[in-house]
Amino acid sequence: MAFRRLPTSRILEVERKFRSFAVPKLTQYGGLPHFKSLQKLPIRIIRDSYYDKSNLLSSAGVWIRKRDDRWEAKVKKGGSFTNSRFEELTHVDDISACIKRITGIDDREARNFGLDPIAIFSTTRETWIADDEFHIVLDTMDFGHQVGEVELQKVLAGEPTEHQKQNEVQLMDERVASFMETYAWAFSPGQPTGKLTAYFERERRKTT
Repeated sequence: MAFRRLPTSRILEVERKFRSFAVPKLTQYGGLPHFKSLQKLPIRIIRDSYYDKSNLLSSAGVWIRKRDDRWEAKVKKGGSFTNSRFEELTHVDDISACIKRITGIDDREARNFGLDPIAIFSTTRETWIADDEFHIVLDTMDFGHQVGEVELQKVLAGEPTEHQKQNEVQLMDERVASFMETYAWAFSPGQPTGKLTAYFERERRKTT
């Protein structure tokens, strides 16, 4: 069941991907400088189904997924693949309006908003909260791929302008970059491969 309409707010998210940990085990005192704090959360198993229509949404920088029976839309607000900035939509009405604006499709949630499934997989997620606000995530997919992210979220009340959103995600991105530079001992260098990219590469290999 997706979330229904609540008092208006906007969720902004900035994430920077990393290939793997550079240490055998992530701990508060595993390198210098130490994390100010590090809390490990329970491991989660997540089932994701991604949807699109003739690549119209992904081409516009929008990803629609159903995560454990909850609909989510991630709308790109700049950045790159490794360094991503998003607005996250969790209300069905907002998701439907976003899909209609880009594709022209106006369909019901019960019919997957008129979209087609493009990827389905499960993820084992390990999560740590560092320095009380930065989420460090390591995802291992059921097809064997692994990728990590450092994430920072902020909730904006009301209806912020696009300029305000862009300013906020820029500041958030700078903070994530500074965090990863400070604790560079924790993260392996190298270009990470995202879960959807790895999934589609695997599917292509199966057909060749």
